[in-house]
Amino acid sequence: MKNLILSSRKSFLARIQTRIASEKIKKYFSGIIQFDYSNSLGDTDYSKKAWENHGFGIFTNTLSKKLINKEVDVVVHSFKDLPVKRSNKLSYMCLEREDPRDVVLIKKTSLKKKKLVIATSSPRREYYLKLLKDFLPYQNLKSEPIRGNIQTRLEKILISNNQDGVFIAKAAIDRIFKYGGKVSLKEYKKFKFIFQKFEKIILPLSEFPSAAAQGCIVLEFRKDDLKIKRILNKINHISSLEDCLMERKYLAKWGGGCALDIGVTIENFLDKKVLFTRGRDAHTKKYFKEKKYLNKINTKKVQNVFPSKLSKYQMFKRELNDFSKKLDNKNLLLTRGDYKETKSLKNASNITTSGISTWKKINQKGILVNSTLDGFGEDYREIEDYYKSKKAPLFKLSYKGNSFKSKYSIISHYSLVPSINEFTVDSLFISESFYWMSFSAFNLAIQLRPDILNKRNSCGPGQTYQQISRFISKENLNIYLSYEDFKKYELK
Repeated sequence: MKNLILSSRKSFLARIQTRIASEKIKKYFSGIIQFDYSNSLGDTDYSKKAWENHGFGIFTNTLSKKLINKEVDVVVHSFKDLPVKRSNKLSYMCLEREDPRDVVLIKKTSLKKKKLVIATSSPRREYYLKLLKDFLPYQNLKSEPIRGNIQTRLEKILISNNQDGVFIAKAAIDRIFKYGGKVSLKEYKKFKFIFQKFEKIILPLSEFPSAAAQGCIVLEFRKDDLKIKRILNKINHISSLEDCLMERKYLAKWGGGCALDIGVTIENFLDKKVLFTRGRDAHTKKYFKEKKYLNKINTKKVQNVFPSKLSKYQMFKRELNDFSKKLDNKNLLLTRGDYKETKSLKNASNITTSGISTWKKINQKGILVNSTLDGFGEDYREIEDYYKSKKAPLFKLSYKGNSFKSKYSIISHYSLVPSINEFTVDSLFISESFYWMSFSAFNLAIQLRPDILNKRNSCGPGQTYQQISRFISKENLNIYLSYEDFKKYELK
């Protein structure tokens, strides 16, 4: 086999994805790689009812037919665009998945508005707009349809008097910044210039799961082409493929396709997997939200867990102080939602929160949050500089005297004073399974009851886990993304 014809759509992003695929293939193919770019039905039909007119696969079916007709050897698709139901003559493998999250881009000129129009042609994203009031400080968010490739959509928003923002897949943005200059320096510079005109908000998967297989590039080929199969098998990223297939299988229960307002994403952390799903059942018309831990959890349900009630739980009092440094133009990581004064937060360049509850509290104060660690800890998906207004280090807002090892410099805004109440003491001494929201609480508790070290313990996957795992074996330390999950799995 001397030549290999690699096919994709003509758009800038599609050519970038084809470039990524070709670089992978070149490692195992010494022949000449030729490129075939063409338009799909989705590239030529910009009508609001494109999916109704052509069905699922409007971005892929035209190219897949070229494979069946043996006009090309491999087709590069965005996995999320590939229909769940496909020809039995074709198969596929995939590259390692990139960040699956969605990004909301808002024109900087629209940030002071009270009502925003966010453009999208995705029923899932349109549904998510109804949920974003808890995450974006705007009185009203409505949607309007938009079609076209990424550059086209951003240009339309920028010149529009009616539309203020748009949804974009984060993986698409990341690929343009990482590889766009190698494909077309002119188009890359144009995109970069336009992108800087927008404020960027990266949505958390726990609340806004993406389209099934979003963030993954798939390579489609003919089943009977054994030579191509052997080459692609060497670059196939098995764990990414398994996750995407599981998401697609879940989506298939509702019929599959982009026209459904259903998000489904598997996230990986500490060798574990969790499935986030959200949307509307087309049959019952009811909305649902689900989180499922896919790994087996080593646990035995007990009658008493600690803390038994968060509303009565208290191990420390937090005395709010002034910020130890000015926040102006700084990139911040917020671990709590309570501050002595909040006006200074509005002067920050970029705000990330440790979890969802903190995001919502900050949003209630009318402050725009840009992203969250989503409860996964400080090592979770570090945000690239092009999403920030300033290329500056990230400062973590925490308590005075925090000496735990962190990759971020600390700005203190409260003091932590031990103050365990009677209810918490009673709960501590009768419980058989424990959930820790901080290492400080764990450290105080084991001084009062040392045999906790031999009991079942649980915590989140971040810095608390790193600290507690020095004292508790992995067999006796479970990881949950929330206290509510802990009670679900541990309490009888």
